[in-house]
Amino acid sequence: MELAMIDDVLIAVAVGILIVRQFQWRSAEPRRMLLMPLLVIAVGLVCLGFELGGGLRPADWLLVGELVLVAGTGTAMGRVTRFREANGLQYRLTGAGIALWAVFLAIRIGSFALASVLGAHLLDATGLILVSFGVNRLAASLVVRHRIQSVHCGDKTPAYGQGTAGTRR
Repeated sequence: MELAMIDDVLIAVAVGILIVRQFQWRSAEPRRMLLMPLLVIAVGLVCLGFELGGGLRPADWLLVGELVLVAGTGTAMGRVTRFREANGLQYRLTGAGIALWAVFLAIRIGSFALASVLGAHLLDATGLILVSFGVNRLAASLVVRHRIQSVHCGDKTPAYGQGTAGTRR
């Protein structure tokens, strides 16, 4: 098996595990929320540095569009995140998150297909897959952190008390 293929399989497994974790209750510690997304983005940028051997092609700038779209899905994921009080504030992604992950995957697959048609080589790069995933998680984390801060700042409708985004007991 080729080394690049092994890398892709390992990344797919790791991303799959991280996606599954989004649906499990986790402690809402704002300081820790940014660690994983920033680490994934950093690793992705390092990988991109190695994959940039041939330089940028005009079509590679489409990656900016992809990053905007995946940041949008991450923002939506942060909005549909559910909170509960159980040994402190906890959060997890709701069922609507499954549809948002499907949109994220459609964006990635669409970018990959568009890359092959237009000759963009970065859109199918391992590093961009990581950066794309990291940007999605970073956007979601920033929204969740903002919602948590609104709870602690005395917002009249705390994030964990709003209708469908509230505590499920």
